[in-house]
Amino acid sequence: MVQQDPGLSSGKHSLTARALRLAVLRIGLVSLCAGAISYYVNLSSLEKAITTQLLLSTEQTLQRESLPFNEIKDLQRNFLNEFRSRLDNPGSRAALVQDFDRIFYRHEDGSYTQRPMLFEGEPLPDGRRFAGMSATYAPDMPPDDDIKARFALSYILSYKYGSSVQGRLFNFYGVVPEKGFPIYQQADIAKVFTYSGPDALKLETYEFYARGFASPASETLFTRMYWDASNDAWMTTVATPDVADASGKHQILACVDVLLDELMKRTASPFVDGAYSTMFIADGDGTLIYYPGKMDQVKTSEGKASIRSLGLDGDYPLLETVPALTPGKAVVVQTRDDIVAMGLVPGTPWALAVHFPRAHMVPAILNNLLIVVALGLLTLLVEIFILRSILQKQVAIPLFRLMQATRSLGLSRERLNRDRLPVRSADEIGELARDFASMADRIQDAQEQLELKVKDRTAALEEANRQLVVLSTTDGLTGIANRRHFDETLVNEWRRSVRAGTLLSLMLIDVDLFKSYNDHYGHQAGDDCLRSVANALKVHAQRAGDLVARYGGEEFVLITTTPNADSALQHAQALGEAVEALALPHARSPFGFVTVSIGLAVMVLMEEVTAQDLLKQADQALYMAKARGRNQTMLASAS
Repeated sequence: MVQQDPGLSSGKHSLTARALRLAVLRIGLVSLCAGAISYYVNLSSLEKAITTQLLLSTEQTLQRESLPFNEIKDLQRNFLNEFRSRLDNPGSRAALVQDFDRIFYRHEDGSYTQRPMLFEGEPLPDGRRFAGMSATYAPDMPPDDDIKARFALSYILSYKYGSSVQGRLFNFYGVVPEKGFPIYQQADIAKVFTYSGPDALKLETYEFYARGFASPASETLFTRMYWDASNDAWMTTVATPDVADASGKHQILACVDVLLDELMKRTASPFVDGAYSTMFIADGDGTLIYYPGKMDQVKTSEGKASIRSLGLDGDYPLLETVPALTPGKAVVVQTRDDIVAMGLVPGTPWALAVHFPRAHMVPAILNNLLIVVALGLLTLLVEIFILRSILQKQVAIPLFRLMQATRSLGLSRERLNRDRLPVRSADEIGELARDFASMADRIQDAQEQLELKVKDRTAALEEANRQLVVLSTTDGLTGIANRRHFDETLVNEWRRSVRAGTLLSLMLIDVDLFKSYNDHYGHQAGDDCLRSVANALKVHAQRAGDLVARYGGEEFVLITTTPNADSALQHAQALGEAVEALALPHARSPFGFVTVSIGLAVMVLMEEVTAQDLLKQADQALYMAKARGRNQTMLASAS
């Protein structure tokens, strides 16, 4: 009769049972600890990743949303500068007074509007047209010659600047303090506003009028958001007064009404998944521009609802952070429920806040925790299997050899030597050894294939990066360098020229009457024209250091070093002749074919001269070339 080993035959007190119980206890504790550590590590990592993504996304949004308002302010400043320049010209006032009498007529109540059919595009006797322009002037103060001149000039310039941004801005108008304003927009205000009855226009009650003329300052102001029933949309008015005279009185107020629907749509869809955005005025109370779920209350309060008035105490930390904000820069604010990235939209009094609810992080963290627990259980099962095999078969030495082979696997490129493993054993360990050897071969094969794939993928990635660099610096339409590439090259060439003391030449090239070409031949022909011009410029810009780029629209730019101004002028004239040689028909050009105007600037750059000075000179020379009839090259003066 064979005596059994009590260490293996006993049930409850066997070595196997004790080892398994210890394994269960140990792996269980490890799993719990790993789960707790994983929870906090994942929470920290996820919060850090979300914070980084929020900051980047918010700063990009701040810069993007500032662009239209910067355009509006620049447009209004140009309007005010031209208004002042023309009004200060003594010879212009008499003509403007005559224009007042030609454009406007007096109603029985003493008010003025534009003459009939002017809004529809009927020309004045001198041939000028002001389609889309309407006006109203209150009967409170009969206009003298000064008022007439200012009101007529506001009408003319409002048309000029309003029509220049048609389709991009809702309207444009210049308000005189005597309660009158001409406006460029789709609706004729002469048919809308009256000065009698319950709906009488009282311009002094409008926020932009009261604030714009009340302060002697000339800073741009934004009104509170208001609901415009005629457009069924939220709006705000951006207004910039002129520089007040010695008595603190303004003569004109440049205004643009801005539809906020598109802004709200963009605000409602932040780039970070799971996040939501709010926007409010940085006025201490947080007057709301956009807040999900609160827009009905904003509308009911006529745009006066705020974070404080609605008791949104979870957002009070945002109000406390506002005074420390820098326009265009985002900061992170930790609120009770959210991680918030917020900043001021440059050029506006508005703050944008992108909220990421903390509750959204819980599912991801729990999923990771479940994975850790599952891995712990899997590890437990593997260890039990190994321990049971060891204790049942007493294979410590073969297992040790197997462990040695396991440890050496992957440490070198040599293939595993099967003779070092117990592959000849007929038991489970032998089978395990054979399987391990096969697995080692597969791993080695996979490693070799992986190395080949990594090598191939690395080469492909390098090629993709190279193509990406080319795409990022190439204009998609013409195939030449784009504005970004030009800006970088201009700065680099400026620095090199400062160090070497060499002449740097810059040509601004504008396709003459290109808008007329587009209107006549169509945009597809316009694109073909730009490509042809770009190819012609590229052919004549093959010298070392030359860079031809598309500057924007129908404008191109060429930067190169040159021995002297005469050589640069000859080069520029050769470019113009090359475009003429294309003989592209242009029915609306006085020359009958496509031509270009070129502004040339040549200078030796020094520390006190910037690359922008060179660009500014070329732009002025281009302006002179176009003013003198186009199809020519003008060299900027040395000053």
